[in-house]
Parts: sequence; structure tokens; C-alpha cells
Amino acid sequence: METYNKFILDFYKRPEFQKLSAYYMQSTVFNILGVQRSENRHSAFLAWLLNPSASHSLKEMPLRKFLALTATKADDEWKCYFDEVRQHLLSGNYLLKVDCIKTEQSIVGLANEKLSDLDGIVEKTDKGQFKKDGQNRFDIWMLVHITFTDEKDCERNWTLPIVVENKIYSSEGNADDKEKAQTVRYHRAMGVLQKIVCNDNYRQPLLVYLTPSDAKKGPTAPSFIHLTYQDLLDHVIQPCSILNSIQGPGTEASVLIDGYIRNLSCPSNRDGENERDYSIMAIAETESQDLDVLFETKIFEAALRSVFPREAQTLLGQPATEMPDDMPLLEQFWNANESLFKIVLYNHFKDDKEKLTVVQKIIKVSNRDNTRYFVATKQGESWLNKKAASKSEASFLIFKAYCLLRHEQNPSTELTVDDLRSEFDCSLNSYYYNRFLKHLFYNFDEEVNVDVESSKHYGNVICPEGDSWDFYWDDAHQLPNVKGDVRAVKMWRQDDFECLVDKARKLGIVVEPKEN
Repeated sequence: METYNKFILDFYKRPEFQKLSAYYMQSTVFNILGVQRSENRHSAFLAWLLNPSASHSLKEMPLRKFLALTATKADDEWKCYFDEVRQHLLSGNYLLKVDCIKTEQSIVGLANEKLSDLDGIVEKTDKGQFKKDGQNRFDIWMLVHITFTDEKDCERNWTLPIVVENKIYSSEGNADDKEKAQTVRYHRAMGVLQKIVCNDNYRQPLLVYLTPSDAKKGPTAPSFIHLTYQDLLDHVIQPCSILNSIQGPGTEASVLIDGYIRNLSCPSNRDGENERDYSIMAIAETESQDLDVLFETKIFEAALRSVFPREAQTLLGQPATEMPDDMPLLEQFWNANESLFKIVLYNHFKDDKEKLTVVQKIIKVSNRDNTRYFVATKQGESWLNKKAASKSEASFLIFKAYCLLRHEQNPSTELTVDDLRSEFDCSLNSYYYNRFLKHLFYNFDEEVNVDVESSKHYGNVICPEGDSWDFYWDDAHQLPNVKGDVRAVKMWRQDDFECLVDKARKLGIVVEPKEN
């Protein structure tokens, strides 16, 4: 069997790995404060960046690039009513004046005395008062003016009310109701507010719906322009970072912008007190090439196939030419570099929507699960283990509990290896299933061979006693009340173990994680 020691050492020597590790290990203000995926904090940063008067010294550049991006995505008359306006936003051939850029702007607060016009648009409390909560506030509200010369050499002045609805990990409110959906109500609200906030006859609302690339749904209202954080990074934030570094590398603004870019690409599993799984949101082009170099390495593929075999086959489009043999080493290698490897995967498949769905499943599952478990034959019975057990040990205890329960039901009958195989199908364990073992249980009176014919190791002895991590060999792990010397496999990944626990609970076996 091939070992991967040299491949791992060579991988760690790569300049791409050194550069990316150093880059992603740097702390940012977002992860220091635990707000990596806080919508309010992201909105606050973007409002700061888009404000020409803010302290970043980039003046109008971020806002102009943002307007050009929205004009590019405004591909029909619902999103941008006049081609003339779109063309000037794209070309940048206009004068710009900003009246207001705010976050968490209440719709009621903009309506002034015209509150009655918001009936049926802004939600009300039980007492009949208009709500001012998150479902009735614009995440980012801007009011800007552009001036340009038209084809007849006449000066034109346009007021652009701009709304950005920021959705990082949730869909819009009431998305299933086309009348009450949040973007539909906001579209209708703009019909009222345009007459109030615009002082001239020309007004061009731009409504933006901002999400990560993997958002399952776009805006309900067709008037909203759907932007992704990848769009924003590629066409607004990264150009700003480049210019800012030229103007003053290491400045406070430069550090903040670069930290925000890093924050977008790092997977986050915690946001303040809310335990959630958060995805990668965007990858900077400056890192993309180095990330792809790591993706192409043999050791990365081996680690991916070892830890996520089903997903790897879907992503890579073909079975492994060589099966990873040293699973414990490869799992430890993956765990040591888990965040970086998830970024590598996302970067490679970010433009493939179908495969990105598979990647997101990997990103949102941590392989570093040190949870330990107690197992009992049934509710109210004493635990089979005095100390909390690892997944591997708990899997044996689950099988032991099953054997004990069956013995209680039929004291005069011993279970056979076929009985166990019938109850616990090998498909519960993705590492073994259809790779080199057909079953989770084997009788050790005979040699245990690779019995999957498609495996290159077919017929080989895979676990000689004393030199294997596939099975428990010691007498303490022999299953009770079973005919012959039958042992079970002991390697279980987190998602496979959860499937085993679900199966055990359906059989009446109690499996409980240890409380911290």
C-alpha cells in the first residue's frame, strides 16, 4: 500500500501553500469580533466603502464601480427603465453627487407625512402601527444624483434612489407569497417614496438584491438586480484594494479592505452567539491561481477522496485511479488544513452551480468532530460505557447494544454474521461501501479479504492482525451472543456515524452525546 509521507512534505514546501497559509491565517476585525457573517456588519462596511466622503480616501471610485456593475446586471426594463441612463452608468461619463448613504433605513422614516400611502406595503403591529423592524427597513439606502449631456447636447439631471437588500444566509421575508414578499413590498414602497424623496421629475430607482453565489433563490420582485458577493469583490472591492495599496499600503483603510476580502473567502462556523454554518462568500482573483495549483496536487485529491469519497467522485467526475490507502494520515492532513482546503474546493468550482452545491455540503461540515458518546441498550438502562466514547468506540457499543437486545428477545438463539449484515447494511459507512468491503461484519475464523471486485486490491488481505485500523482485534471488542469470532469495522466519519446513530435509535438503542 502506498503511503503519502513524501507527498505531504512536498505539499508543505510549495510556495503557493506557504503564501496562502500566511494570508488566511491573518486575523481580521471581523473574526476578532465574531461577526464574520453578520449582515448588519457587512452592510455597514459596504456603506462605508461606497460613501465618497468616508475615510478610505478612494473618493467616488467605489460608488462609480458599483453603479457600473448594477447597470451591467440591469438587463431588462424592469431593472433599469432607460438605456440612456444605463449607458452613462456603464461608461462613467457623468457627474456624481451624493445626498445620503445610510444603513438600516426605516421605510416609515422616509415617508414623512405620507404614511397612509404605505398601507398594504409596510407591515403593521397588532395595534395598527407601522413596523420599523428588519423586514421594513432598507439594509442600505442611497440617494444620488447624476448629471450628463444627452445626444442633443442638453444637460440631463437624474435622481437615483438606491436600495440594497443584503441576504447572507437567509432568503427574503415571505418569499413564498408573491404579494407579501419583501422585495415586492420594497418595490411598491419605492413607487411611493420616489415622489417624496426626489425633488425633480427624473428618477431612476436601482434596487439591488445581494447574496452569496450559492443562494438558492433570487429576489421575487423582477425589478431587483441580483448581485453576488463574488460580483462585488471582482468589480468593486478588489479594484479598490489595488488602488488603496498604491496610494498608501498599510494604512488603516487598506488593512480594513484587505481584511474584508479575506473575511469573504474564509469559511466561518460561528457568528457571535448564533451557532450556524456559513459558507465561503467570494474568492479574490489574486489568490485564485495559487488555489488552483493546490487543487491539482495528487495529495489534495487523495485527501479529498479519503475524507469525502462520495462527494469527490461527483466533483471529479471519475472514480479514483488509485484508492487512498493511508486513511488516518490523510484524514489528519485534511483536518490540519481544513479551512484552506475548503477554500481550494470553492475556488475551483465557484462557477459550476451544480457542483458548487456539492462543495457547499463539504464546506458546511467540519471533519473535526471530537464529540464523545454514551450508549445504552434502551431508555432508563445503565450506560454500556462509564466514560464517554469516541465515534469509533461508540460504533462498537451500538453493535454490542443490538446484540444484547436481540439476546433478551431470543435468549436461546445466537446471532450470525449474516444476521448482523442484514440489519446493518454496509452503505451506512461511505468509506468501505463499494470500495473494498461489502460488509461491516466479518468472521475472523477466515482471512478477511477485499471482496469488492472493482477494487484494485480485490482478493488481498486488508487487515492482518496487529497491523490494521479497519477492525478491532482485541478480545474486549468481540461482539457478544454471536456465533463465531465476529468483529465490526471501526472507522466512522462524522456524517456516516450520524447515519449509524439514526439507525440505532430506530432500533431502540440510546445514543447520547456527552454534554460539555
